[in-house]
Amino acid sequence: MITIHGSPVSPFVRKTLVCLIEKGVDYDLNPISPFPAPESHLKISPLGKIPAMTDGDFALADSAAICGYIDRKHPEKPMFPTDVEDYGRALWFQIWADNELAKATAGLFFNRIAVRMMKREPDEAVIAKIISDVQPPIFNYIEAEIGDKEFLLGDQFSIADIAITCQFVQMMYSGEALPEASHPNITRYINTHTQRASFKGLINADPFMKIE
Repeated sequence: MITIHGSPVSPFVRKTLVCLIEKGVDYDLNPISPFPAPESHLKISPLGKIPAMTDGDFALADSAAICGYIDRKHPEKPMFPTDVEDYGRALWFQIWADNELAKATAGLFFNRIAVRMMKREPDEAVIAKIISDVQPPIFNYIEAEIGDKEFLLGDQFSIADIAITCQFVQMMYSGEALPEASHPNITRYINTHTQRASFKGLINADPFMKIE
C-alpha cells in the first residue's frame, strides 16, 4: 500500500492525498513534521521535505513526482489530461502553483503560523509585503486564466485544479479570506473545488477552518 509521509497541513502533502482520494486509491499517512524532519525521513526524501512516498520498497520524494507516479500506476480516473496540449498545460499549472502561487498563499501560512512552530514570531513586514506586492500580479494572472470556467483544462478536474486549490486553502488557513471583491473568478473557483469530498474531508480534519 502507498504511504504518504508528511503533515496533511502541508499544501504539497494535501495535493498527493487529494489525488489518491479522487482516484479511490487506499493509502496510509505517516504524519511527520519537517520542523525538523526525522533522520529516517532523509532516507526517502534527500532534501528533507514533505511529502515523500513509499510503495512497498519503492520510495519517491516531491509532490509533483508522487502525483505523476500515482496517476501512472492507477490510471483509472486520471488526474492528468490525455490531450497532449492540455497535458502540457497541466504540468505548467502544477509547477506554477507549487512555486509562484505559493509565494502569495502558502507564504502567508508560513509567516503567520509555521514560524510559531519553529519558536519564532511572525514578521508583520513580510506579511504586509506579500499582500501588497506579491499577491496582485500572481492573482491577476490566475484570475484571467480561470475566467468563467469550472475547470482550468476542458471539462476534467485535474492536477492543475488540485495544485491551485491546495495553495489557496493554505492562504485561508492563515486567516486570510479569498479575494472576492478584487478577484471573483478565483473566489468562485476555489469555493467550488473545496466543496469536493476529497478537499472537504481533509480541510475539516485540520484545525484551521471548517466547510459546511
